[in-house]
Amino acid sequence: MKVIILGSGTSTGVPVIGCPCAVCKSPDIRNKRTRASIALQKGSDTLLIDTSPEMRLQVLQAGIDAVLAVLYTHTHADHTQGFDDLRGFYFRNRRSIDCYLMEEYHSEFRERFRYAFEDTGYQGATPQVDLLPMPVGPFAIGDFAIEPVRLPHGHVNTCGFRFGNFVYATDFKRFPADTIERWRGQIHTMVASGIHFGTHKAHSVIPETIELFRQLGVKRGIISHLAHDVDYAKHNAEMPPGVELAYDGMTIDLGATVS
Repeated sequence: MKVIILGSGTSTGVPVIGCPCAVCKSPDIRNKRTRASIALQKGSDTLLIDTSPEMRLQVLQAGIDAVLAVLYTHTHADHTQGFDDLRGFYFRNRRSIDCYLMEEYHSEFRERFRYAFEDTGYQGATPQVDLLPMPVGPFAIGDFAIEPVRLPHGHVNTCGFRFGNFVYATDFKRFPADTIERWRGQIHTMVASGIHFGTHKAHSVIPETIELFRQLGVKRGIISHLAHDVDYAKHNAEMPPGVELAYDGMTIDLGATVS
């Protein structure tokens, strides 16, 4: 299995509009961050996690022209607003796409994109999707075995995902103790959010994410969902052994590490 970091940025993206800071003005391509999303590829099948506002550009850059399904972590705008561009996959493949989302957020999602789910009089093409409830326990999509887990994110919950020895988790403040205990020593590679080095009420920050990797016994920890406080070259060099920063377009070949 292969993982592509489609976007590694926080909700503003980097550069931030109008910001004159050194990271926003940096010529280093690894400091150019679209909103957070990944693709998982196994054989000819691709799963997307989230549809960021830059989803169309992200999948074009990655050469993705078909997706098996979309897993949504939650409904915040930086993780959903590329939804309309799922139309492009239908134009090419003439197949509706299964989109999985925690059932408690279905009403909000349907209202936000009402034109795609009911007759509003809209005469343009709409995304052809089946909105499905996220299972509460392990399930499979094609050859992908998935274990979802609920994570606290401010006043809402998000969904993290385990695929064998690989985990993707974004927009969380902490991991439940029972999940840490259940997964400890079983995760080889993990991509997790760590917004910056300061403090945040709703997000894990970089030191907290590094500590989470330690608690889980992760062998390769990759920190994503990064703000413009983080300079890739400077801060990646300061990461402890086994930890690194994500960047847009980063490819992770999991090979035999996922079972």
